[in-house]
Parts: sequence; C-alpha cells; structure tokens
Amino acid sequence: MTRSRFYALFLTLFFVGASYAQPYWQKGTRLATFSANASLDGLGGDLTNAGFTTTSGTSIFFNENIALAVDGKYNWAPLSQTIEANWRLQNKIFGASDQNHSVIMDVHGTLGQNMNTTLSGEMFGRRMSALGVGMQYTYWFSSSVGLYIWPQLNRTNGGPSGLWDWQMVAPVGLQLSWQHKEK
Repeated sequence: MTRSRFYALFLTLFFVGASYAQPYWQKGTRLATFSANASLDGLGGDLTNAGFTTTSGTSIFFNENIALAVDGKYNWAPLSQTIEANWRLQNKIFGASDQNHSVIMDVHGTLGQNMNTTLSGEMFGRRMSALGVGMQYTYWFSSSVGLYIWPQLNRTNGGPSGLWDWQMVAPVGLQLSWQHKEK
C-alpha cells in the first residue's frame, strides 16, 4: 500500500469514527485507552537494558460521572516479563469529550505476575499486587479522540525487592470515546 493510499485510509477511518461520536458522556458511554513505550538504558556509553511496555483498557459509564474500568499491561525486557490486570472505579470530575479537557479520578487495584530468567537460563517469578489512586487528564482533539496523561500513585509489592513500597507512574496515551447502542 503506497503512502498516499495509507493517508487516505487513515483520514477516512478518522472521519467515520468522529461522525459516530456522541457529544457528551452518558450512561453507556465507553472509553478505550492505549499507550506503549520502548526504552533503552545505558551506563558509561554501553547499553545495559532494553524494554517495551504496552497498556490497553476500557471503561463504561453507568451514569454521567461514574464508570467501571478494566485494563491490562504487558512489560517485556530481555530477562523479564510482567503481565498485570487492573480494575478501576472512576469518577469524572470535570469535562467530557464535548469539551477540550476532562479529568477523571480513580481508585484501582492490580494483580500481576512477574517472570525472570537468570543468565544461566533458570526461571523464577512472583505474584504482585497493588492498590492506588490516579487522576487522568485528557485533551480532546474531537469528541471521540484525545491524548491523556495519567499520574497514578500505588502501594505495591511489584518493585525489584518484592517489599511493599510506594510507586508513581504517569503513562501518556491515546483515548477513544464512543456511545454503546443498546439493542
């Protein structure tokens, strides 16, 4: 597929999606979130580690302000992999997709599994869990597509030591909004 055909396809899909978007959040509104990042770590000019993380999730509003969400996260590095599942109770504080900005607060819980491989090829792993709070700020480009930053503070045993400690993460990603039509 040539580049000009790809751009035409992308623009067509974008405008079709935007035409089906609702102007405000209400019962049945669904949100979807996506984020991914790759990282390279180095020390003294040498590459010490590389990694890839991807996260996706969805939420459904039960009224104009309250939603329930689930999301999953996969983190890969050459000698370790982590899979996490999250549940979230969300409360819209400000805005919606019919405005330029929205803020959603959440309380969340996490369950996950971490698998590590030693240099000799042996595998070991452990389960991890977390409880925390978050605040998602989204800038909406249209009523259905936005860019978010989502600072979250967690009390977790998912760190390198396995001991309960505080963790701060702030993923940035793409947010989609649409209205689920009841049949």
